[in-house]
Amino acid sequence: MRRYATTVITLTLLLIGSYSVKAQTFGDEPIYDKLKSDFQKEYLRIGSLIQFVGDFQPERNLGRSNGFSIANLRLKVSGDLDSGFGYVVQTKFDRSPAILDAIAYWKHSEGFQIDAGLFKSPFSGEFLTGAAAIDFVNRSRAVSSLAPNRQIGVQISGWLKPDVVHYAAGAFNGNGYNGNSNDNNHFLYSGRLEFHAGSSETSDLVVGVNGAISEDDNISLSGVANNFSGTRTLAGVDARTTVDDLMLSGEFIYSKLENNGNETNPYGYHLTAGYMAGAKTQLLVRWDQFDADGMGPDTESIIAGLNIWPTQVSEIQLNYILPTDKDIEFSQILINFQIGF
Repeated sequence: MRRYATTVITLTLLLIGSYSVKAQTFGDEPIYDKLKSDFQKEYLRIGSLIQFVGDFQPERNLGRSNGFSIANLRLKVSGDLDSGFGYVVQTKFDRSPAILDAIAYWKHSEGFQIDAGLFKSPFSGEFLTGAAAIDFVNRSRAVSSLAPNRQIGVQISGWLKPDVVHYAAGAFNGNGYNGNSNDNNHFLYSGRLEFHAGSSETSDLVVGVNGAISEDDNISLSGVANNFSGTRTLAGVDARTTVDDLMLSGEFIYSKLENNGNETNPYGYHLTAGYMAGAKTQLLVRWDQFDADGMGPDTESIIAGLNIWPTQVSEIQLNYILPTDKDIEFSQILINFQIGF
């Protein structure tokens, strides 16, 4: 364990030192500027995300090993067309299924848009944040286990009050992308309201509330149930504020899973604080707790994070995860290196 701790401390100090002495803003990036000029048109925008992750733990859980993996290998194509129509296609090559998003949309105005296809259901602020922009290498346990994930369906969204109140609501198959069809005659209904306040160059506040309900047949809930059937009800709230270099965020998700008269209530939350030590360096700490209510393992952990952006398209993330309910030998080190545009 001492060897791992020494490695983490040394690497952290080297990373912080390497960038704290450099310019506090991004300099000229002519190659990236040319990429945007050539591949970021209104009618055709091409993007990519590559994430390479190292995962190390002194005492591994059964079935897992220390090593490296390609966490994400994505290609995204999108564009706006005539009369408010548009499209988004995103593929993922590191595992199956390869399709992440397949959206056809029509935007009538800032207050009303219709999306149809495969995409993220409107639930959870952290889940709706793209993989390239989340605070830590992984999302919180509650979000990973309970958020309804990507679904096939239709959604309406828009601003009820410009830049202040945003809404999204939709009906979906409820079984993800499995089989590219609904597995029963019921739907997942999900909705979200976001409130934006005090937005400026140095401070902002976003508060979101969301809910979802569905009748499920044999669906998988990560870390909770591999084959849940019954009524699933979800509720959640999240908030995020930034004041100068300080960031605070949190999210709580509660579920009610009913099956043959039995009810279980897995829930979880996270509390996160971050500080920008420079324009390219951020320090983070998170308390992450999840109660599976007997349907899986409960977890409590403290996560320390370091984010560094060498350029506008690159990021290095270093996470140290300390489980408070286990010995320190079960702590985990995650290192993510990514290129995304």
